Amino acid sequence: MPRVSINGQQLEAAPGRLFRVPRRRSRLPALAVGLLMLWLLTGCANGGNSPLVGLFSDTLVPSGDQAERAAEIPFASLSIDTGERSGLVVLGASSEPDTFWPMGHHGLVSLRHDGLQATAGLDEDLLDTRYRHGGQDALPPWQQQTPGSFDLTRTWQDTEGLMHSLRAEGQLSCGPAEQRELPLATLALEPCALTLDWQDGSTTQGTLWRDPDSFHLWAGEEQAWPEGPTIRWEVARQWW
Repeated sequence: MPRVSINGQQLEAAPGRLFRVPRRRSRLPALAVGLLMLWLLTGCANGGNSPLVGLFSDTLVPSGDQAERAAEIPFASLSIDTGERSGLVVLGASSEPDTFWPMGHHGLVSLRHDGLQATAGLDEDLLDTRYRHGGQDALPPWQQQTPGSFDLTRTWQDTEGLMHSLRAEGQLSCGPAEQRELPLATLALEPCALTLDWQDGSTTQGTLWRDPDSFHLWAGEEQAWPEGPTIRWEVARQWW
């Protein structure tokens, strides 16, 4: 099983996992995550494609074939729609709490604690997502028994290559569990309404679907930033 070493961190470079990556790995800092994404997208210094890009460049399965294909693939998989690209992807690398999902054609989506963290290779890219509470970095709200208010800061790059950063005051409210159809199963999940009031006066909304016991997210839909792309994802075969 190939591995990637970034700043001393050993990452499983497997084509999906059906079990949890051991917790002995420490949480990657944002810089290390960025370096991994850059390595995935640009390849080695000699100009060749990285092993992961070569291995997963053709894993984006068209939307219409997702359920059938997901049933055939015995690896962790995710249905993703970024607006520019949509289809079924296979887990490329993981280091808890982060997972990395190559989309082919130098595209990548990363999740943290199952929630949207960053993208790469799109016309506009989400570079980083940070949750804070009481002025300190905090776990995302869906991992709390009773979610409430929180602060979120996102950094992104526009089509002209300019970087932007904006803070939002967020609110997450979860309702009673209801049946949600996923690519490989129908599960009882809590729909959680996400509202972000950004410091520029904009408001964006989304919905996250979480397991009422483990608080894992099985699906989500949210606008990454004001006037930014709406990104949707659903777990086909879980990795935890």
